[in-house]
This record gives sequence, structure tokens and C-alpha cells, in this order.
Amino acid sequence: MKKILFIAFLSLCNLAFSQSKGTVTGTVTDKEMSGEALPFANVFIKGTSIGGTTDMDGKYTLSVPAGNQTIVFSFVGYQTIEKQIVIKENETLIVNQELGANEGVALDEVKINATVSREKETALLLEQRKATVIKESIGAQELSKKGVSDAATATTKVAGISKQEGSNKVYVRGLGDRYNTTTLNGLPLPSNDPRFKNISLELFGTDMIQNIGVSKTFSANLSGDVSGANIDLASKEHSGNSSINIGFSSSANTQTTGKSFKTIDGANWFGIANNTKHKVTSLNILPFTDNFTPNNTHAALNTNLSISGSKRFDINEDSSLSMFLVGSFGNKYNFRNGISINYLRNDGSTGNRFTSAKQYNYETSKMLMGNFIYKINNNHKVSYNSLFIHSNNQNIQDYYGKKPDVADSEGIFANIILQTENQNRLFVNQLLSEHKFGESIDLNLGATYNMVNNDEPNRKKNIFVVNKNDNTIKFASGAARNNSRYYHNLTEDDFAAKTSLIKYFGTRIKDEHKAKITLGYEFRNTVRDFRAIYFDYDLAAPTEVDPNNISQVLNQQSLDNGVFRLKTGFGFGDNALDPFTYDADKMTNAAYAMLDYQITDKFFMNIGARYENIWMDVAWKTNLTNSTTDNGGPKKLRDNYILPSLNLKYDINDDNLLRLSASKTYTYPQFKEVAPFVYEGVDYQEEGNENLQPSTNYNLDFKWEMFPNRGELISATIFGKYIEDGINRIELNAASDNFFSFNNTGNTTIYGAEIELRKQILNLSKNNDEHDQNIKLGLNATYMNTNQTFNVTNQFNPTNSEEPTEGAAPFLLNTDISYNYKKDNKETIATLIFNYQGEKLYSIGSVNGLQSIYQKSIPTLDFVFKRQFNKKLGLKINAKNLLNPSYEMYRDVPNKLVTKSFKRGIDFSLGLSYKL
Repeated sequence: MKKILFIAFLSLCNLAFSQSKGTVTGTVTDKEMSGEALPFANVFIKGTSIGGTTDMDGKYTLSVPAGNQTIVFSFVGYQTIEKQIVIKENETLIVNQELGANEGVALDEVKINATVSREKETALLLEQRKATVIKESIGAQELSKKGVSDAATATTKVAGISKQEGSNKVYVRGLGDRYNTTTLNGLPLPSNDPRFKNISLELFGTDMIQNIGVSKTFSANLSGDVSGANIDLASKEHSGNSSINIGFSSSANTQTTGKSFKTIDGANWFGIANNTKHKVTSLNILPFTDNFTPNNTHAALNTNLSISGSKRFDINEDSSLSMFLVGSFGNKYNFRNGISINYLRNDGSTGNRFTSAKQYNYETSKMLMGNFIYKINNNHKVSYNSLFIHSNNQNIQDYYGKKPDVADSEGIFANIILQTENQNRLFVNQLLSEHKFGESIDLNLGATYNMVNNDEPNRKKNIFVVNKNDNTIKFASGAARNNSRYYHNLTEDDFAAKTSLIKYFGTRIKDEHKAKITLGYEFRNTVRDFRAIYFDYDLAAPTEVDPNNISQVLNQQSLDNGVFRLKTGFGFGDNALDPFTYDADKMTNAAYAMLDYQITDKFFMNIGARYENIWMDVAWKTNLTNSTTDNGGPKKLRDNYILPSLNLKYDINDDNLLRLSASKTYTYPQFKEVAPFVYEGVDYQEEGNENLQPSTNYNLDFKWEMFPNRGELISATIFGKYIEDGINRIELNAASDNFFSFNNTGNTTIYGAEIELRKQILNLSKNNDEHDQNIKLGLNATYMNTNQTFNVTNQFNPTNSEEPTEGAAPFLLNTDISYNYKKDNKETIATLIFNYQGEKLYSIGSVNGLQSIYQKSIPTLDFVFKRQFNKKLGLKINAKNLLNPSYEMYRDVPNKLVTKSFKRGIDFSLGLSYKL
């Protein structure tokens, strides 16, 4: 694999340097403004993709193939100028141009607003080129081209990032959820799931995203609780003319749509759970009105509807108010059937062995967002962002097979049915402002108040014993939770504020400063309240039941007659209706100083230091432990960090540059990871560890970038990380199968390489064509080696002394090839997208000498077709997961014992958009 990567890299370098080129540079001025510089004018070479926009000083520089060329200058409302030039190899040709208003157009008819669309790939690459720190961005334009529907999928288009199937976890260079941070417009976001640090990126549809910035290196203005990446979502805002856009799409899956499907009784199609809290006031009264038995139906087509609008109101010559509003609704049916087997020994002896593992999943999402920007004048701007996301996931797991503690004899089988509804509500309110004082001082302010509600109302679990010998089906009895209901409610209030003061040494406006100093302060306080309660149907003896009519047995009459007792995690006593709880409070104060300095004309430096002070308290109460009354009390963490960072950039020439980044960061345990609360799934249990401690991370990156033409990039990166006292999810030696917790397992070393290419490989346009027609290639590949050296403890005794990091695929590949045709308002884009994730560690082996569990490599292939018929009407056709690979996990023994296996099916979608 290393050889393949090296050969690919040499090929890219050969491609990059194969053409003889010269340089065209100059200044575009405004005839109507007495020759002042004209920023954001378009300058490009006709019939090619080479071009860009002028900077704030009206300057531009293009790298152009040697020969006869036509250079084009244009600006809205101004005359378009074409000039014939002859460029020689290695020559620098200066071409200045003055632009004036079109004939018959008075200056006051043309209002110039110097804004850049940060949805476009060319603008984001220009930002990347100018920045001293390493950052990659993917804009809405590219997301549309690749058929991406949410932020989670979008991040996987960036080199070194992958997503775990069936989870909202995103892995960056082999590091999972706890090593990453998520922000919206630079302000932090809370998690919607008590098990994770970061909010699920699947909640953010591309309807609301302007671009996604991924910082895989650290600088002092970012949170220090990171080693993978900071993922920043920039919300859409008004640009261009006022408009209203309506979009509708429908999709189908080959193994779900139109086929038999099960839904949870009491849940609804729109995905709104009204009764999120239980109504039990006595263990002698059953207040539940819904049935245990799922509803039988057929899976309909998936749908998605969105509407957005934007408008700017001009208050006076300098002031304006712009707004962008968007709302959407989407739903999706999904069915999977596979296997789920837990091996107790490497010789193949098993615990739970479910040869049929069916999952019915129905999910909905609703989103409303408003973005309002008040431009006071050219020096002062205030913006307010409000976002509401409501998501609902209804999942039924129907597992059939062997379960030793319930059904292990010949002819006797277990059938587990777990019905889980999960509802998330996220409210985000952000206030930001930007202020420029004179030519050398900037002040930026921001504050956010976020609120999260996560409810799991009325999760229902039944275990049946199916006896093929006498053709009976009975409830499993004798153990808690075999037949139960479960409720949990999480509320989280999250407040954050930040301010930064920037002093330029020189003139900001003309970009003539040699240095700037940034001083900043950030504050964040997160308060979480978690409540959970189990209601167990404690049957006196195995009782025969019809699985299609469970309520015939589990009803008030049976409770009165003593067929079963209702009990909770606290049993039957006076405190039986008390919930299991954990309450958490985390406060972070941070201050930083950062210096950007231009050492020479080609050498730039960003150096900084960040101080963070952290207080975290977690208190809990369960049937096993109570932090208020037990010795030791609540978990209290108090830490102070000084985090240095260094970022260097060296411009080799106009097209090539080198970057270096070095930093120290940390990773903090999450609330759930330190609270000893047991969460139960259909085939696993998970508990926190109150002895968990933070990790310390050391990060190093070295990167080469080349920007050969407009919208093109070739890059290569070498990176390394060292993590002290890394945190892992581990399997415990417990009475039940698949019991997990968290531990500081030892030190981790990561190193690897990334390459990226965005290149036009074929230009089908001619100089006299009035259209653009080309074929473009995009590619990024990552190779990495990860190694954890484990510490053996009483709680953690791994089978092997070393393993890779969980979720780290040693090889990742994303590549796409697209055909693009554009003429006037008509556009056609056809894109073929291939993704490959190599084999990766899923779970560390540590019980009874078991080897670790790995997930097999996964190739995927998608096709996206997009057609814009005119200014108003557009069509989009997607075909995803065309290869339909099998997702398999196995124990790492010679015969690779398969523990899980399933397929996703192929997705087809058709969408229409209309612009009013």
C-alpha cells in the first residue's frame, strides 16, 4: 500500500510540473471612481479554468500556460474587456486594465457590494492559499456536486476523515469523537446524545450550510480540547439577489422501499414524541396506553422538502439589513437484516448467537434557521443566527437465535425485540459582531446560548423463549430488564462567549502590515441534567404469550393477579420511583495571545499560546452508588493548561508553498464517561468510570501545497501525533456479554501521509466557445499507522500489549471525476464518486484472551447527475452505494470469526428545485 501511495504521489508531482508556464499579473482599476482599485473583479483566461478575482487592492496574479492567450476582465454592470496576450515560459507579464460602466448605464445604477461567496470552491481555495495556518474547507457548491445531504457525509470528503457506519461518529486521522470539536460560526455546539462529546453532524442538512471548515492542526484561537480536528459549520447567509428557493426530492432503497416494515406503536410519521415523561405514580397501576407489539406496515418512499429565501434591505448608502431564512423536513425508512454473534473464546464458542438480526429504522428531521446581518457601515457589522433542529429516530431491533442465559438447549431459541424512540431538540442562538477602528485595530465579539433536549421515551424491550419442541412461545423470566420499559430525559444548557482584539502593525486595508497581534478571551459553561428510570415487568414464572398480542398478558389485570410485578432499578421500596441521575457542570475560562508575523516576503509565522482553566463536577445516583452519600463524593476535576502552537508558511513561488504546524493539546473525559450509569442496548451494556483522567496530545504537521490554476489544488502532508494516557472504550469481564466501560489504557503514536488533488484534466472548450465544458478530477488519499501501547490494570487486561487505535483505517481513498458543461443559465454536472475505507479496529480484545474485533474494508460507489435548465428550474438524480458491499466485523483469529454482518442496499433519488 505504501508503494501505491508513493507512486501516486510521484504521478501527481509529474502532472503538476509538466506544463511550461508564465505569470500574468496586474491591477484592475475603476474608471468611474477616478482610477481607484477595483476589488473582486473577475480576471480569467478564456476557454480555460484559469482565473480568479482581484484582491482589495485590485491586484491579481495568474499562472498561465505559455503561448497565445485571451485574458478577460469583467465586473457586474461594467464592460467586459478581452485582450490578446503572448506569454513566454518563465516570463512575468504585467497587464493592467481599467474598467468602466456599460454604455447607457449610469454609475448610480450600479451598486457595488464587495462580498465574496464562501460557498464556491475557488473562493475557499483562495482563503486557504492566503492563510498561515493549515485549514481545509468544502463549500456548498462542491457538496451539491457530490450529492452530499448532511454535514457528517460532507466531512468524509476531506482527506483523513471517515465515518463509522451506523453511528454519528466521525474519525479524523484515526481519532474519534472525544478528540474532535464542533462549532457553528466559530462558537461551540453542545452534544445531542449523552454518550458523545460532539453533536451529530447528520442533524445539519446542506440546506443551511455555506461551507465546512476543517482544522486538523491547532492554533491558539481554537479550543485546546482537540487532537483530531475542529469542524466549523458556517451557516448560509444572503448573497446576490433576493430569491425564494423550493426543493423537493424523493428516494427509494432496494431492500426497504415497498417492503414489509415495522413501526413503534405510539410513535408517529411526523416524528414528534409528545409524552416524553412517564406517568407512573404507583407500582400497582399501569398507566401505559400503547402496545408492546410493533405495528406492521410497508415502507413508503423517503421524502425531503425545503424552502429558503433571502433578501437585503438598504437602509442608506452605507447601511443594510440582510436576511436568510430556511426550513426543511425529511424522513427516511431503512431496513437491515444480518447476524450478530458474541464469541466467548477464540475457538468459536459463543455467548449470544443471533443468526437473524433485523433492524427497522424510521427517522425524521425538521429544521428552521434564520440568519440576520445588520451592516452599520463598512467598519461595523452585527449578525444574529437562530437555529432550531428537531430529529426523531424510531428503531426496532428484532434478533432471533441463541442466548445462553435464556435459550441454549436443543430446539429452544431466543427472540429479543427492542423498540427505541430517540428525540432531539436543539436550540441555538448566536450574536456576533465585527468592528474595525481606523486602519489598524479590529474587535470581534460573540456569544451563544444553546439548549439541548434529548428524550428516549418509553423504550420497550421483550425477550421471548421460542420452544420448537413443543411449539410454545413464552416470556423470558428470572432476570431484570428481560421485559421492560425505559425513559430518559436529558436537558443541557450551554452558554459561551468570546472576544478578540487584533492590532495590525501597518495598514490593514492595503494588506501592507508586517505583523498583527491577537489577544482573546473565551468562556463556556455547560450544565447537564440527566434522569432515567426502568420499569421492569418481573414475571413470577415463564408465561406463554402471543408475540402479536403482548398486551394480552402485560396488562393491569395480570398485575392485579400477580402474573408479574412492576419494579424499577431501585426495586419496590419507598424510593422506587426515584430516577437514576447524573448532574454535570463544566466551566472553561480561556485566554490566548497570537502573533502573525511576516519574517520575509516569502516567510510567514503564526505563534501563540493558550491558557485554559477547567472545572468539571459530576454527581450521580444509581442503585449501585450515590455520589452524595458514598465516600469520595461527586467527581471533581480541576485542571490548568498552557498550550503552545506554532504555524509556519513559506511561499516557494506564486503557486507553491510549504507549511509546518506544531502544538500541544489535551483531551478531557466526557460527562457520561465518568458517571457510573449503565446504559443497555439490545446486545451490549455500557458504564462510565469515575477514575478517568484527561489525556495530553502532541501534534506535528508538514504540508506542501500547489495552486496551479483557478480552483485547482495539489497537496501532500506528513503528520504525527503522540497521546499520553489515551482514553478507550474497553470490554470488561462481567456476568453479561458485551459489557463496556472507559479507561486510560496507555500511550498512542500516530503517523501518516495525505495527498490531495483537484485538477481539470480535460478542457473541452475552445477559445471562441461561448460555454465552459471540462472534465475534472478530485482525489484525496490517506495512509496512516496507529499504535497503542497498553497498561494492564485490574479493570483492563488486554489480550495484546499493542493494537491500532479504534476506528482508524490505515488507508482511506476518496476520488471523483465530473463532467461539467455551462452556458448562460444552463448547467450540467455528472459526477462519479468512489470511496474506500480500509480494514480497521472496532473493539479491543480483553476478556478471556479474546482477540480484537475488526471491521472489514468497505468500497462505495455513487453517481450524481445535476441539470440546471434555466435560472429557475433544476433537476438532480442520485444513485448511491451502487456496489452494495457487505459490512462485516470479525474476531482477529486465523478463521476470522464473523461477529456482525449486514448490507445497506442501493439508494436512488430524484429531486427538483425551483427558484422564484
